[in-house]
Amino acid sequence: MRRIRLVAAALLLGVAGLAQAAPGSTALTDFYNKVNTLSADFQQVQRDDDGNVVQQASGTFLLSRPDKFRWTYKQPYKQVIVSNGKVFKFYDVDLAQVTVRDIGASLKATPALLLTGGEALSDAFSIKDAGTHDGLHWVHLTPKADDTDFQSVDLGLKNNVPALMRLHDNLGQTTSISFGNVKVNPKLDDSRFTLKVPDNVEIVDSRDQAASANGG
Repeated sequence: MRRIRLVAAALLLGVAGLAQAAPGSTALTDFYNKVNTLSADFQQVQRDDDGNVVQQASGTFLLSRPDKFRWTYKQPYKQVIVSNGKVFKFYDVDLAQVTVRDIGASLKATPALLLTGGEALSDAFSIKDAGTHDGLHWVHLTPKADDTDFQSVDLGLKNNVPALMRLHDNLGQTTSISFGNVKVNPKLDDSRFTLKVPDNVEIVDSRDQAASANGG
């Protein structure tokens, strides 16, 4: 099935345990403390273990802390990932399908936690300051859970907002997401974090499946 790799889907935060005075950690802490909403464009490039480009994508990103985001892929495929803080919806326009998941199950110990927050970041990741290079302050994060799709995340911040994220997965692939046209604390209506599903679209609700599996 054709799917663009989600960050997360990214993509910003509820900080705890980041009291280090090092540049990367300080920039991340300032971002957590000062940014409530954010809008940005993004460019996403996925490379295999030999460094060859296997996929490129672009789109827009909206954030409203905590846990609300809208991640829209415009190229090469049209896909929309939305969270209203309680429910996570993934809409593949070409497949005419929407997948619905519980927000906690979707974000726990994933890169999306970096972009939306909700639980203490240090509960999900081991966090290490990675210094300053390429004009960015860097933080290296390793998931504490064993069942994640990636090994680590490198997050680069400029002016205390994310500028570049690199995800290193278990297959040796690297996905880089660069953010541009970043606007800090814009006014974003809650309607931006809802998804209107057309009548002809199939809805797959994994919450119902989970309830059935648990005898609910």
